Formats: sequence, structure tokens, C-alpha cells
Amino acid sequence: MRRLLARETGLAPADLVIWESNHEKPRLVLSPGAPKVFFNVSHSADYAVIAVSRDAEVGVDIEQIRAGQPFQGLARRFYSPGENGWLESIAPERQAEAFCRIWSVKEAVLKCAGLGLSVPTQKVEVVFAANAPPLVKCPGPEWRHLEHFSVQELHLVDGYASALAVDAEQADVEVLGT
Repeated sequence: MRRLLARETGLAPADLVIWESNHEKPRLVLSPGAPKVFFNVSHSADYAVIAVSRDAEVGVDIEQIRAGQPFQGLARRFYSPGENGWLESIAPERQAEAFCRIWSVKEAVLKCAGLGLSVPTQKVEVVFAANAPPLVKCPGPEWRHLEHFSVQELHLVDGYASALAVDAEQADVEVLGT
């Protein structure tokens, strides 16, 4: 990650200052007037994903799909009724993948917003449609600003679900591919 950020900033990896707080998204500290560089990182099992942008905040997530893992209780606790209904409509052998797809989109959006899991995850509903990027719907007004995020599922590694979110209000950004 430091090598990627060094390439974007022109600084040596060891000279980068990454500000971290318990409740906020890590940020790169640059001198006044320097171009902004936004980043996010996620890892699961053997893989990591790093997103870097000069245009807008980004959030990324990757989740290993573990077939046979009991996820129904987690879904009932952390997913909206609509998401749970969609999961139940999926063939049983594809439900673990669907569960991870929802979570990776949800987490990418929350990380992009710098909110993490401080938001009740049931209030951020991921909707999938054929041949379209996932949509985020928020029934309550306090989280409705999350609906403007541009989200793209990434198909990086077999056996993993991953997603990238970009704050589309910060810049005219469209996620085109991986």
C-alpha cells in the first residue's frame, strides 16, 4: 500500500504519514497545497485489495466466500428484510456467495463514507439487478446520502466477493471496470 501511495504522491514510502483514528477512516497526511490522494484497503484470507484515487473518496471490500458456513443468523441480524428476502430466493448452493456479495457492497460504501460499522447495517440496503451495478437504498433520511455512491462489484479472484465504492458527489467519477 505504501508503494502505491508513494507512486501517487512522489514521496518515499517511509516518508508517508497515514493518520488513523479509532472511529475514522485512515487518511494520507500531505503538505498544504499537495494534490489529494484518497485510498482504502481490505483483506480477507489470502488476498488484499487496495483502491487509490486522486478524484474522490473510495471504499473497497473483499470477502472470502465460505460455502457451508452458517450465515443465516448474521443475515437476519445485519441485513434488511429486502436483502433477506433476496437471499432466500437464491438457490441454496449460491446463498453463501450472495451473502458475501451483499456484505462486500455494504462495507465498501460504509468505508467510502468513512462511517464503518457505526451505521446500522440494516439501514443500508443493497439491491442487485441484472446487467446493472448494485444500488444502495437507505429508507431513513439520516443515511440517504449513501445512495449517491457509485458502486461496482469486482470479480478479482474466484471464491471471493469484492466491491468498490466511489463518492460520486466529490467528482464526476464512473467505475468502468477492474
